[in-house]
Amino acid sequence: MRTYQRGLVTGILAAATVLLLGAGPLSAQAKTTNKTVTYGQLTNKNQYRLGAIREAARQSILQTTKAKSSKVAAVYQVALPTHMTKKATLTKNGLRMPLLKNSFKLTHVTVPYRDLKGKILNRYLPKANRTSKVKTSKMVALTFDDGPDPTLTPRLLKTLKNNHVHATFFEVGQSVTRYPKITRAVLAGGKELGNHSWNHPNFDSIGTANTFSQITRTNRAIYNATGTLPQYVRPPYGNITAAEGRKVQQPIIRWSVDSRDWAYLNTQKDINEVMKDTRGGDIILMHDIHKQSVAAVPTIIKRLKAKGYKLVTVSQLLNYQALPGRQYFGANDSRIAGK
Repeated sequence: MRTYQRGLVTGILAAATVLLLGAGPLSAQAKTTNKTVTYGQLTNKNQYRLGAIREAARQSILQTTKAKSSKVAAVYQVALPTHMTKKATLTKNGLRMPLLKNSFKLTHVTVPYRDLKGKILNRYLPKANRTSKVKTSKMVALTFDDGPDPTLTPRLLKTLKNNHVHATFFEVGQSVTRYPKITRAVLAGGKELGNHSWNHPNFDSIGTANTFSQITRTNRAIYNATGTLPQYVRPPYGNITAAEGRKVQQPIIRWSVDSRDWAYLNTQKDINEVMKDTRGGDIILMHDIHKQSVAAVPTIIKRLKAKGYKLVTVSQLLNYQALPGRQYFGANDSRIAGK
């Protein structure tokens, strides 16, 4: 059964996103010549977009300092801008952000424009990093939870590669620590990684502090394995409170098509469920820890392609516009996290 509805509200949200990113005529060249701008200008005073700038800054702080994974928790303690009137500088290499005193001993950090795609207004980005309108009526995103698995995940990666398909993997932290090479292989294959908690608890039952610990611990594991933080979080069972959504500080990715492969453990039923429910703009939920699910993927890909669908990552489906504090069920359905 489909898990969301498209209606007037989602239409308004989609229209607002297009307006915010400036889908109209763009300036001939991004303003990247040491120009001072406020965060209000960069984001059109949108707090969710300012949250995305902070998220990108954390990534840059870790990578600039070549920090070890033990510093991942510390990066969330760095004071980053929360006021629209604060200023930063557009430079040739990225957005230069001044920093207050911090444990990384940085006075500023420069966030590459590639990490700000879809997060700040197009006119402040080089042409190569701007977003444009995408037609999602023939795009769907395959996503896989609960890995990495030492046998099934490599098998699935091979299937995706042979079919020229990209997907998004939401991995469990304790499994990442066991199989870091497989986590690295996901990224090396051009796929996308997300955070699926440390050991798969129900966030609704463990409280905000423990939820944040679960997310941070898994971010650390993925950073240790790959040298990069995952952009997205998928809560186990899809459960997250509004307070947890604010605390997590990363976009929440839900789904619009549930294969229920964990319940069926039957390849044909998995295929039937996905094909019955999938429409353009959907995010499909599967798992790469069940052999029946992995076995279903070649047929699912073949049939979706036969219907004219392009299979993409979550980032591509959402046009790189997913923002912290919000949760996404599909290309045209975003809501406040926890709502």
